[in-house]
Amino acid sequence: MDSKHRLAVRFTHRTKHALKFMKSKFIYAPEYDFSLFGIEKLHPFDGKKYSKAWQMLSNEIGTELNNAWIRPRSPISDEELLIVHQQQYLSSLSSSKIIAQILEISAAKFLPSSILQKRFVNPARCAVTGTVEATKAAISGNCMAMNVGGGFHHAFPDHGEGFSFFADAALSIVCCRKEKILSKEDNIVMIDLDAHRGNGFEYIFANDASVHMFDMYNFQVYPGLHNGDPDEFPFIIPLKAKCNTDRYLNTLTNELPKFLSSVSSPKLAFYNAGTDILSNDPLGGLNVEYSGVVERDKYVLDELAKRNIPTVIMTSGGYTKQSFELIAQMATQVFLLGK
Repeated sequence: MDSKHRLAVRFTHRTKHALKFMKSKFIYAPEYDFSLFGIEKLHPFDGKKYSKAWQMLSNEIGTELNNAWIRPRSPISDEELLIVHQQQYLSSLSSSKIIAQILEISAAKFLPSSILQKRFVNPARCAVTGTVEATKAAISGNCMAMNVGGGFHHAFPDHGEGFSFFADAALSIVCCRKEKILSKEDNIVMIDLDAHRGNGFEYIFANDASVHMFDMYNFQVYPGLHNGDPDEFPFIIPLKAKCNTDRYLNTLTNELPKFLSSVSSPKLAFYNAGTDILSNDPLGGLNVEYSGVVERDKYVLDELAKRNIPTVIMTSGGYTKQSFELIAQMATQVFLLGK
């Protein structure tokens, strides 16, 4: 039996009987894309994957998508960012050198910071607004809200790294607590299935007992192995490089239900759905087939829908030409769950 057939057998029963979720919402703006005279090609990230995914989704769903679309307001301001980030860090983003370090494009340091801010930092600000608005929509509408962007899980309060300028999920939680949409006692789960460990998000909520993390990641790539006691962090799950489809999905289906059952009545879930687990991704280092990424997303969404947990979805990392297609396929699944 080949791998694709095994996947079909494994998931047929589960997806066939998945519960329909509440009406879904999609948060997107054309301003999410970034580009700069071709310099972005020095990094494998596809700066136009957001608009490509949106176009593919629009072609699939048609005019019904307009009823589910929330276009973000203006880019997130420094004043709003200060509830998580330090002023010194925000001020440092006037430096081309700092921006280049975060982008991991060394040549960018030779360009004026005003251009880099317009072409890279401002799109990130737009996507952060998208995650904040997705969070509010998920809670108020008791639904799944997908930001076709975001997932900047490597951002810390005092610096950015790994293509992450701002901690969008963390900011969304703190913002909703500040506005009394969430209380500090409300349990929140983060399911991070990007190939890279969500070190920034993890750092920000390290001492917050209400925020619970599930993170399956390649420990042999940036940012490396989690340094905590595995017995204390059973759901921060390291995977070896080249982990294949069957092993990846077996780990997920064995461990995710345990994690969700361990958290009492989650008020909100975040799903950081990085597509960089794909086998030919140049940065993820894992070996999951295209069909396996699709099945991963179906499985996670189904598990959250069965539990009726309001959910925020972010697209995070993904460095192949297929990334936008996988995002659009997941978005279609989100739409169908809300039908």
